[in-house]
Amino acid sequence: MKHVWLALGYFCFVNSVSTSFAETAFYVSTSGRAEGSGSSWHPFATLEQARDAVRRAKKENAKQSFTVIVKDGVYLLSDSFKLTEEDSGTETYPVIYKASKQGGAKLYGGALLNKKNFKPVADEKILACLQPEACKNVLVCDVSQELKGNLPEIPLAYKGAVVGPFLYVDGQPKTIARWPNKGEWVSFSKVVDPGRDTQPGAFEFKDARMAKWNMADGVWLHGYWTHDWSDEVLKVARYEADKGVVRLAGIHGYGLMAGTWGKKERRFYALNILEELDAPGEWYLDRKAKQLYYYPEPNAKHEEIVLATLQNPLIVAKRVKHVQIQGLTFAYNHGDGLSLQDCESMTIAGCMVRNIARTAISIHGSHNRVQSCDIFDIGATGIMLNGGDRQTLVNGNNVAENNHVYRFGQFSRTYAGAFGVQGCGNVVRNNVMHDAPHTAILYGGNEHLIELNEIYNVQQETGDVGAFYTGRDWTSQGNVVRYNYFHDLGGGGQGQNEHLMGIYLDDCDSGDTLHGNLFQRAGRALFIGGGRDNTVTCNLVMDSLISFHFDSRGMTWKQWNQSGDGWNLEEKAEKMNYKNPPWSTRYPRLAETMNNAPREPLGNVLKNNLLIDSKSQALAFDKQVRDVFPKLVSENNRLVDTVGTNKASQLSSELKGFEGDVAKAGQPIDLGLPNRDILQFKKSPVILRMMPALAEIPTEKIGLYVDAFRKTKPLR
Repeated sequence: MKHVWLALGYFCFVNSVSTSFAETAFYVSTSGRAEGSGSSWHPFATLEQARDAVRRAKKENAKQSFTVIVKDGVYLLSDSFKLTEEDSGTETYPVIYKASKQGGAKLYGGALLNKKNFKPVADEKILACLQPEACKNVLVCDVSQELKGNLPEIPLAYKGAVVGPFLYVDGQPKTIARWPNKGEWVSFSKVVDPGRDTQPGAFEFKDARMAKWNMADGVWLHGYWTHDWSDEVLKVARYEADKGVVRLAGIHGYGLMAGTWGKKERRFYALNILEELDAPGEWYLDRKAKQLYYYPEPNAKHEEIVLATLQNPLIVAKRVKHVQIQGLTFAYNHGDGLSLQDCESMTIAGCMVRNIARTAISIHGSHNRVQSCDIFDIGATGIMLNGGDRQTLVNGNNVAENNHVYRFGQFSRTYAGAFGVQGCGNVVRNNVMHDAPHTAILYGGNEHLIELNEIYNVQQETGDVGAFYTGRDWTSQGNVVRYNYFHDLGGGGQGQNEHLMGIYLDDCDSGDTLHGNLFQRAGRALFIGGGRDNTVTCNLVMDSLISFHFDSRGMTWKQWNQSGDGWNLEEKAEKMNYKNPPWSTRYPRLAETMNNAPREPLGNVLKNNLLIDSKSQALAFDKQVRDVFPKLVSENNRLVDTVGTNKASQLSSELKGFEGDVAKAGQPIDLGLPNRDILQFKKSPVILRMMPALAEIPTEKIGLYVDAFRKTKPLR
């Protein structure tokens, strides 16, 4: 070991770290040995050795910082690296685990496969199943040494990642053999048996191809069976070729085709089919014989072939304080990436987390921080923040800042965002998130701050979904969503449509502040679904189908407040003891709800919003909302049609607080906006004259910034 005096401000990016202290450093290397001393010349072989050395050294002298430096290389983990309370540091003397070079030390939860072990298929039975072109290209690898014991069976029904293992090649998740091929779906429109509860369903689908599949080995269908916000994978029981009927073995909770927004037809694709191993990048695992079949891509280097096998998180920290994890790469795990449970003042900074089947980083505790990490190719949620005490309204103060999160929700195709935020008083700031099938941020709870983020190309595969979504709770109060930039929602998938929302306050969600957000090509940009006491101010919406949706579903939907359907709004409030302090003090209007027309969307404030060039309609307000509108605060909202193509009814000023500017025929309104880029709106005197209050929006601060770990900002 060696002692080092760190210079003033060396770790200034973390406020809780002392600026000058003694440090003891231990080293870990792929060339280390069990008998290593932990020095740079005789490093440890494992993180566990270094952790245990820190424990021993702290007992001798706790008044120093301890740093574990992990040298470049690949470290294969057969189980989680575990930190417990005894591994904690202090505010003055933290414990740091860091890569010697950012990104160079890689922790994998799988087995490395040698490309030389992939051979042409010789088994005649297998060749008979494959299509002629595939016979010439598909390779096979015996993975029995990597997969010990019996592999678990794939369930009849599941959501998210399939039972492991899973194949990655050169950093990319490969596609389990499927039909139709990646990116394509088939549909059905006639149900034979809707199924539900204890009864699997059946539907009509006539295709001779399905009759050729070996159902005995198991075929699963991944589909949106009823709603475009609920996907599930169901096993096929049998295919009745004479009737063209697919009978399912797995049960879908909603049944088949029970009705939803969007198309009547329901869509699916079939997977885990040897006969459909017919496209480069596809693979199939014979789970009994432990033979891995792979159709290589012609231009792939095949430098790194990994079979992700570990189900547990790569790192588990329980009741740990003042530990920092810096610059490490975490990849190829069939469970979670990093799991922090009841931790305090931990920091994860400058790390790369990729190719994780479930949640990349999960945090429960207080004053923890995830900063300047790149997180991508994630099966479920990117970063989950949960902390604080809702009952007492004490903030958790967990922060996720300056992270680039993309291609998330890759296995859990719905309700797995870039971020999930629960509890009380947590922060999501200056992040960029994009490319996903469903939502970007799911939040619930109280007093969260979500600001200065950029969101695009999400909602590519789903419907009735918000880029930011919260819902069905009166008590989810005090959340502030401000200065975020939403654009190009839908991306390359369904594209912009009326079933994609920017910020979606669903099913009577109440008490949020939506302030100073920018929306461009954002479907239904702002959506209040019957909620109360929401404040919507200083937002700028351009080129979106519907700028502002506001309805009265609490007044018209029979399930309002009833138990059994997940609403039970009053019951949720009673659990928070909402009529007494601190709730009644912090949210006095909530405390009076049941005595003040609880079904009406009262208390909403609409002020200083500018809605420009709505493609379908500027305002989508139902009749009941219009009747209630005189009771609301609505001031200085402006609707603008720069080319005069919208119907007059869409820009009417009959609602108080709304005025319209409509271009005359042949005389378009020139916004003076360079390249019609909404981020440049401050350069437009026209827009600022229309709504001077927008000038406060700090467009220059939105998105990622350069710091000690993020040397450059990625291009939009």
